[in-house]
Amino acid sequence: MLALPPQTAVFLAKEAYDAKNLKKGNVFTAEKRQLTSFFDFSEAGVVHGCSGSVLSSLFNRTTGFAIVGKGVNRFTGDVALGIRGTASLRDAFTDLNAGIAIADNQSRVHSGFQKVFKSMQPALEQQLSPLLRNNGNGVVHCSGHSLGGALAHLAAIWIKQRFGNKVVLYTFGAPRVGLNDFALKSLGSIDKIFRCIHGNDIVPMVPVWPFFHAPLNGSSVQLTAATGVSIKAHFMDSGPGYTNTAKGQWENLQRRSDTIKTVRLSYERRFECNFSTHWQERLSHALITLLKDAGYLTAVSAQVGVSGIMTFYDYLAATVEKIADLGGQFAEQVKGLLGHMLVFAGKVATTVKDLSARFIRWVFKVTLEAMYRTARRAIELLD
Repeated sequence: MLALPPQTAVFLAKEAYDAKNLKKGNVFTAEKRQLTSFFDFSEAGVVHGCSGSVLSSLFNRTTGFAIVGKGVNRFTGDVALGIRGTASLRDAFTDLNAGIAIADNQSRVHSGFQKVFKSMQPALEQQLSPLLRNNGNGVVHCSGHSLGGALAHLAAIWIKQRFGNKVVLYTFGAPRVGLNDFALKSLGSIDKIFRCIHGNDIVPMVPVWPFFHAPLNGSSVQLTAATGVSIKAHFMDSGPGYTNTAKGQWENLQRRSDTIKTVRLSYERRFECNFSTHWQERLSHALITLLKDAGYLTAVSAQVGVSGIMTFYDYLAATVEKIADLGGQFAEQVKGLLGHMLVFAGKVATTVKDLSARFIRWVFKVTLEAMYRTARRAIELLD
């Protein structure tokens, strides 16, 4: 199975943005040789969201949100699908009251992503069926940037189930889409995954645990180092730019381990923390370590499947309070975690004296808000 070169994959995601204002019936013309050398977009072209369903109000009925290409030359028989990111989806993405939905592989995903993907599905069916019917050997290449990467992930799973073709997924700066069962099932639902990130891009770090990236405990392609948080790190062209860093061959790009590490934090060292993707990851690992040490990880992980995200954090705060009440090292672990979270969220003057569920829930709230505020800003600047 032949994967797209990094430059072809990233431009497939980028040029989907150019389809936004094309009306139905208009032909999409790819501009980059990296695409035109391998795919012809004149037959299928632009996918619009007005085909066969009552659309979410997040999409204008005349908006193009994806491009479809037919393979030529060494990709003859293959199909390319590029899905754009959109600021219109940011509210569904950052809604702390969002729930859990079921994806096409019967795993649990963020309801905001699933709702929008379902609104796209009839239009994708209409465009892809002629290309994949009686074409069982063709590989489908799904690519997306930002929130488009989340939709490309759901599309890749659906395409595999609907048509049975081999599917390769390429995402650039995409957020986490689902829970751990979604991450695990993605390995069986998608033939190959290339998840590309910039080290300072906050969007791939959210939603936070219990959401996971796929492949779970695998590796991602880290295109630039992690030194802090930068809104420009999420862009396609400005700053480091995914189009400028996704070059060469996949095997020569840096791999980054996504394995969950054991992390226990000391309250006295909380000021070492800062608002960075590095520390966001450490905080997530420290929370998981705390729950595992106290024997609550399985019970807490199961809770998110039966409640909304906001209710889950209420349950999580109550559980962390129970752990703190155990005293000794557990109380110190909780205090260390909360102290680091406060510094991460910019609340450096707030000390941890209260280990009640109410205070713990507030710390979770300000930490999540700090992350989502930055992620929203990065996404807003895309449109």
